[in-house]
Amino acid sequence: MLIGVFGDIHSNIEALTSVYERLIGLGCQRIVCLGDIVGYGASPGECIDFLKDKGISCVMGNHDFFTLDRQEKIDWAMRDYTRDAIIWTQNQLTNEQFEWLESLPFNTKIDGVQFVHSSMETLEGEYWPYILDAKTAQFHFYLQDCQVAFCGHIHIPLLFTCSEDSGIKMEMLKAANIDLQSDNKYLISPGAAGQPRDLDWRASAATYDTLSGRIEPVRMEYDVALSKEKIITAGLSEDLAERLSSGT
Repeated sequence: MLIGVFGDIHSNIEALTSVYERLIGLGCQRIVCLGDIVGYGASPGECIDFLKDKGISCVMGNHDFFTLDRQEKIDWAMRDYTRDAIIWTQNQLTNEQFEWLESLPFNTKIDGVQFVHSSMETLEGEYWPYILDAKTAQFHFYLQDCQVAFCGHIHIPLLFTCSEDSGIKMEMLKAANIDLQSDNKYLISPGAAGQPRDLDWRASAATYDTLSGRIEPVRMEYDVALSKEKIITAGLSEDLAERLSSGT
């Protein structure tokens, strides 16, 4: 089965629709979202409705989790503009959209592949680690019980390979054939659809063929000027708008 994978939409409906259309055009039979549907951007309700209407499988991200915390019962350790965007988002969503967000699992398995937003260490939203090197990846691999897994959260397209002989290797994600006959474990980050941070502003995603082990990164242009305009019109931080075009 060919699976299309993306995450970190961050309320960017222009990026979301562009990525979805590209993945469908590539023949994906299933599409999975790795969380952080909301936060930062100006179209949270539209993104939720789009995913819901298209029947896209999703897991919960940290921004989704904090958005659900309307009474601020958990510690919000974040930048001011991030907090402001979450509070703004809370005031935009309908009860039905809140209920849909609340229904999302922290991780899921589809066709023998594991999907999680941050790491398998995430326990009911208590901890959202960033996997950016071998040290932080090792704890995830200890808990990963499928050969192949996908994660979001880091906004950078990366491939981690864990083998008994060589330990953990990290590299930028590129087209490759995963060795499904080996005992290796693989963790793939497709980058961010709605707010890339690898100095490339284009929406980022990936396709994965569960039969052949073929992984292909996908980049797609979208109307970034419109997304930036919506952020500024909504009264959100201009820094959030500028990050979209700089890929940071």
